[in-house]
Amino acid sequence: MPTPDYAYIARLERELGIGQPEPERPIRADPVCLNKDCDGGYELRTWAGQLLRRVHNH
Repeated sequence: MPTPDYAYIARLERELGIGQPEPERPIRADPVCLNKDCDGGYELRTWAGQLLRRVHNH
């Protein structure tokens, strides 16, 4: 039984974008807060570092 060609498989995965992390999409570029001089609060992220939401705690 022939062995898999791992270099070829890796090249195909790179070309197709399989197995690579998705780029993080910004939730909003500008903060939406009605309080003057709000710094944006804090961010909630998953263990992997993906942004879930930004929280404005006043």
